[in-house]
Amino acid sequence: MNESCLRVVTQSTLRCAAVAVMLAAFSSAGSPAMAASPVAVDVERRDDTYYIAASATLRTDAATAWRILTSYDEYPRFIPGIRSSHVVARQGHVVTVEQSDDSLLWPMHWPMHIVYEITELPPDRIESRAAAQMMPTLRSNYVLTPVTTGVRIDYSGRVDAGFAGLGDIEQWALRRSVSRQFQALADEIDRNAVEAVDPPLAPN
Repeated sequence: MNESCLRVVTQSTLRCAAVAVMLAAFSSAGSPAMAASPVAVDVERRDDTYYIAASATLRTDAATAWRILTSYDEYPRFIPGIRSSHVVARQGHVVTVEQSDDSLLWPMHWPMHIVYEITELPPDRIESRAAAQMMPTLRSNYVLTPVTTGVRIDYSGRVDAGFAGLGDIEQWALRRSVSRQFQALADEIDRNAVEAVDPPLAPN
């Protein structure tokens, strides 16, 4: 393989992994089979764009879900692959968050620097724009909807494709990344709901 071909393959592979680590950026402690609230995830390609949708119904209130969703500094504790996450600026409803992540696309692992520009629209909507080197911009949003059994959390995202020859692999990587990270978020919200109802007993 000549040098020019190797360079093209390497850059394409790196960009594919970069997209995988970015999705669902808001960030599993447990596998979906062990999850208290299973999530539904769909990834669809239309022309040169991937459209991502995920949802889960949680037995908690919207205030608890909102608190966990906006606890950006806590993401490394419960979302796989995130090394660090810090709020670096806040102006009104707009928050800038910087994250250092590991690629989740096995077997490649390396750190990535991602910057999120997040618009918080309390009490039920978050919009974000995420950017990193070697990848197209990811635009996404979360919506919280109260339901009879608790609250439904819906995620939608959109990111350009453009990795020639990687169609099925790319779509699998996006679905895998979204499923893991969205499930981790749902699990953390569930745990906090349980702790609020039944807090740990204080020692005598």
